[in-house]
Amino acid sequence: MLELLLSGEVLTLLYTIFYLTLIGVIISLIYGISEWFSRDRVIKLFEGKHAFVFLGNEAYYGKIKIPARSGGSFEVLFPPERIENPEALLAYLIENYKETGDRKFLEEAKRLLADFKRRNILPPDYALEKVVINPWAPPSLVSRKIYANELGNLHALIIFRDFLEEEDFRERWKELKRVFHPSFFGRLKRKIYNSLAYVKDKLSSTISKTTGAYLSAFSPEIRKSIQEIETKLITGVGSVYDPLLENSIGRIITVQVQDVDGEVKLYQGILREYSNNFIAIYDVGYRIQLVTRFKGSKEMNGFPRPILSFHGWVFEVGRHIEIRNMSFKEGQLSFDLVNVSKNPLRIEKIKIGGNELSFYRVLFPNESISVKTSSETPEPVMEISYEISKEADIIWPRTKVKVVGLGDYPPRLLSEILKLKKVKI
Repeated sequence: MLELLLSGEVLTLLYTIFYLTLIGVIISLIYGISEWFSRDRVIKLFEGKHAFVFLGNEAYYGKIKIPARSGGSFEVLFPPERIENPEALLAYLIENYKETGDRKFLEEAKRLLADFKRRNILPPDYALEKVVINPWAPPSLVSRKIYANELGNLHALIIFRDFLEEEDFRERWKELKRVFHPSFFGRLKRKIYNSLAYVKDKLSSTISKTTGAYLSAFSPEIRKSIQEIETKLITGVGSVYDPLLENSIGRIITVQVQDVDGEVKLYQGILREYSNNFIAIYDVGYRIQLVTRFKGSKEMNGFPRPILSFHGWVFEVGRHIEIRNMSFKEGQLSFDLVNVSKNPLRIEKIKIGGNELSFYRVLFPNESISVKTSSETPEPVMEISYEISKEADIIWPRTKVKVVGLGDYPPRLLSEILKLKKVKI
């Protein structure tokens, strides 16, 4: 009897080992396919490019770097001339040199100092002897890591056309041309990619159901461990195929976006790519929120400026607005607010003392609006909130954007619409 029990236990163990080995082989196959999807295919469009990342109430500018199996996280590497607190970096190297005597720290400090001077980050007369080792000084910063748990606070990744180099601009239009008119191999590659995504989803579903049924005989600890492996290696990748978006690649679409200022806005552009987490839309007239202040009819120093705090970039904004024909009589202030830029803008609000005037009025170049309000002084401090528009390629999180529909008819559908006869009612 004991021998039969032992043989039964051995057989159960062998079955378990065989099944787990089979699961391991299948998981390895799925894992190999999942490597294709280990980096989000939308975020990959901006990899190696310089872009603005709007996160919370701050914006970071730099080269986008995406490690494999990052789960949606990525890093923004600031341009060398935009390193924050370079003196702290030099102080750190000098401190290590003094503590260890290793000249590698000193040579690195000398190399960095020469580079900082060449880029006008530090003045030409700055010397290592001037470096002050201050433990309370803000540390140096050359990048910003965007973790997966921060993606809920991510508003957008944006490449503005105005900031592109000529070569990058040409590459952008080549990319758009491929989207508008994909080659045979381009279409084939996409079909293969979507097919692999479909296979991965089906295998994931099958493995999950099978292991769920089989592992019911195991202890809770074992079930938990294997389920965690499934989550990380299989189900964590998720589906990447959306038929409603797939047929709109390269077409003009309209989207509803929860923007960085909290407002819900409609934008239009060309659908470049999509995934579970992100959507890329090119040729968008993106509206940038700016604020300026006037003392009477004179714009104050440091204005206008964007509402976000920028890292890695100095956002130089030209003059957009002038105040003309200002007059003050018996507590009543009147003036004309003029768009002096070469592009349209939208005036949103004007704050004068305790008064707030809402306009939401688009002004084209040289157009103006007349403002009348009460004021305690003939030259009050006024804060004006307004928007300008710049053409941009944008990646939005899917949680903050809704694709409303197409902005133009596809060729086949257009021909069908044009054939429709008008029906009298």
